[in-house]
Amino acid sequence: MRLLLAALAVFALLYMLKSDLTEGTIQLAAFASDEPACHEVDKPVSIVVTTVPGDTIESLFALYPDPAIVFLDRLTLFYQLNPHLQLQDILGGEQIEIPLSNETVTICSKE
Repeated sequence: MRLLLAALAVFALLYMLKSDLTEGTIQLAAFASDEPACHEVDKPVSIVVTTVPGDTIESLFALYPDPAIVFLDRLTLFYQLNPHLQLQDILGGEQIEIPLSNETVTICSKE
């Protein structure tokens, strides 16, 4: 009987160790940080819009104004976000990014 109870205790201990190692309780440990890692990105704040036939850069800037940026700086940011538009016209139905300000974006993610 003692041998049977000892075997059950060993199997229970092995099962607990296996489940602890496979499911992991490291993220529940006291030394794990709950704060997300944040870093700044040089990508300007922008919105994604879907164009219609006949849209131009000027018409998009007029629809989504930003008085904080002068036109040439905004145009430079526009071509940074959409480099394919340097060699082609804006097509209808295309999704493009329009810059809204000069601020840097802070991206936070849990690691």
